[in-house]
Amino acid sequence: MAIRSINKYIVLKRFSLGKVLYDKLDTIYVQEHDPANKEPQKVFNGEKEYVTDISSDVYLSLRKGFIIDDQERD
Repeated sequence: MAIRSINKYIVLKRFSLGKVLYDKLDTIYVQEHDPANKEPQKVFNGEKEYVTDISSDVYLSLRKGFIIDDQERD
């Protein structure tokens, strides 16, 4: 079983996920998708505590203007 990386993201627009409200400039961490085992992606808050699982569709939706990879920031 391969180890999936966890990437750091910065919130651009306010949204709610797993009963938690994320505001602009908050930090979240998302584990990369595992297509081989069809496991959901795991989301962690800024303190690196587990929040919830999300599907690839939800992740792709978040990437469309709600979160940005920390390394893509200006």
